[in-house]
Amino acid sequence: MRHYTSVLPRFYRQELYDQIAKHQPQSLIMMNNGISDGSTYPIAKAWPADLIAIERFLPNSHTGHVKSREIEGKKYYMPGEVCDPIGREWFFTEDDQPRSDQELLGMYLVSISRGTNLLLDVGPDKHGLIPEKYTCALQRLRANIDQLGM
Repeated sequence: MRHYTSVLPRFYRQELYDQIAKHQPQSLIMMNNGISDGSTYPIAKAWPADLIAIERFLPNSHTGHVKSREIEGKKYYMPGEVCDPIGREWFFTEDDQPRSDQELLGMYLVSISRGTNLLLDVGPDKHGLIPEKYTCALQRLRANIDQLGM
């Protein structure tokens, strides 16, 4: 049995990055840097990348997302993306309900006010379909954002 660590070696991450960038030059590439508010960026396990994942948290309330980072002696523009599931689970489970309309709108407003994008993970069911409870929650979120004139 092979044992895999959660951190890919730097040379391998660089090979992956280079291959994706070569074949899909318009893509944004992110190496998952783990659960954090984006205040720090673990270069040893997440570089190279085009953006910083902010997982299970919102951006730091004191600084917002700091988009300019010095990495290996060079300055890079590193936009942030809040990555969180629409419910509580990353993958579909029958009993996982979407977060409340208020919480989803709050997540969106805090994310953009602190300089990041919001990516809501919506897992398909066992038939590969997005459950109606999630599509309805997303439609209500869009309507709430529209009501604010955004």
